[in-house]
Amino acid sequence: MYLIVSMDIKFKTNQEKIERRINHFGLRKIQNTLYIGELDKIEQNLLVKSINEIIKENDSVLITPICQNCYSKKETCGREIKFKNDLFRVY
Repeated sequence: MYLIVSMDIKFKTNQEKIERRINHFGLRKIQNTLYIGELDKIEQNLLVKSINEIIKENDSVLITPICQNCYSKKETCGREIKFKNDLFRVY
C-alpha cells in the first residue's frame, strides 16, 4: 500500500530526526515536508511507532494510506515528480 506522509514540525532539529526515520523506511521526498512510498502494514506500524517516540507535543505527522488504484489516478500540475530507480530501503 502507498503512503503519503506530511508533517508540520516546529523545530528544525526534530524535523530532521523525523525525516531520517521516514527516509529509513524508503519513503521519498516529493515536496518540502511531503513524502510518498510503499510500505506494508507491519512497516507502517513500525514507522508510526518510531515517529511517536520522538514527536513533540505541538508537532504533527499525517500518514495517509492510499491504494494502488487511487495512486494510479494521480495528476501532476507543473513540474513532473520523478523518482530515481536506484533508491532502496535501509534496514
